[in-house]
Amino acid sequence: MIDFRKLEAFCKVYELKSFSQAGKELFLSQPTISAHVLSLEKELEVQLLDRMGRMVLPTAAGEVLYQYARQAFASIEAAKAEITQLQDEITGHFVVGGSTIPAHYLIPPIISGFMKRHPGVTMELRVGDSSRIIEMVSEGEITLGIVGAQDSHPELAYTPVIDDELVFIAPTDMFPDGTSLSSRDLGRYPWIMRESGSGTRKSFTRVLADKGVDVRRFTAGLTVDSTQAVLQCVKAGLGVSMTSRLAVTDMVDRGELRIIPLTDVVVRRQFYCVHHAKRHFFPAVSGFILYLKEKTKLFRNA
Repeated sequence: MIDFRKLEAFCKVYELKSFSQAGKELFLSQPTISAHVLSLEKELEVQLLDRMGRMVLPTAAGEVLYQYARQAFASIEAAKAEITQLQDEITGHFVVGGSTIPAHYLIPPIISGFMKRHPGVTMELRVGDSSRIIEMVSEGEITLGIVGAQDSHPELAYTPVIDDELVFIAPTDMFPDGTSLSSRDLGRYPWIMRESGSGTRKSFTRVLADKGVDVRRFTAGLTVDSTQAVLQCVKAGLGVSMTSRLAVTDMVDRGELRIIPLTDVVVRRQFYCVHHAKRHFFPAVSGFILYLKEKTKLFRNA
């Protein structure tokens, strides 16, 4: 039987791609982590990780073991939670993912409130663009995600959580007071673009396409992978962009950025809670979804 501690050490090295970082996460020395992994490899008679200097990458066998190990850990957590629930407590550990806007502006206060209500629960928050979070839910890497776009994966369920509006932003000195633009004007300026997997980019690309405006023809001054990078680049005068009103309100109030009204288009989108329709939810996850429903008001039954 595989030792739980060895398996935990291997999984942490797999996730962090580093023996030293895995040791810090598990409060063990690097030699101890290395010894656990080496012992596991000897037990299974196969190499699980390729050591490439400072970089650590899984072998094909390592990929297989990690997938099954993750399922095993999830089952153990579910068992712990359901046993504890017999004592009328909600406890356990699970991972939530968020695309950039939800991860920075929506999810943290919800997690904070939920964990204060249920101190026996521990959670992790993973951040990525919408496509990446959806992929992680699909592969079972995270339990559920909050994203700004939907995918067509047949086994995923999406539930609207909250509405959002995308606004056109520019440096404060780029346009005179009272300026408004039409969608046809937008291609005249250098753009700070989110990466192609971004829900924000997908939303405004779709709406502008309905107006006959092809975002692919815009001049991309810079492509970045986070909303914060978009805001700072626009503030620095590198170009214009479109982003969530949730993200930009504080900087506009401080006079660091400007919202330029668009005369012929309003870009609205929803954030969704996405989960695997066939995955069993243990009590802590079910409780979190109920809390999310309570706090957002717009959460509907899946």
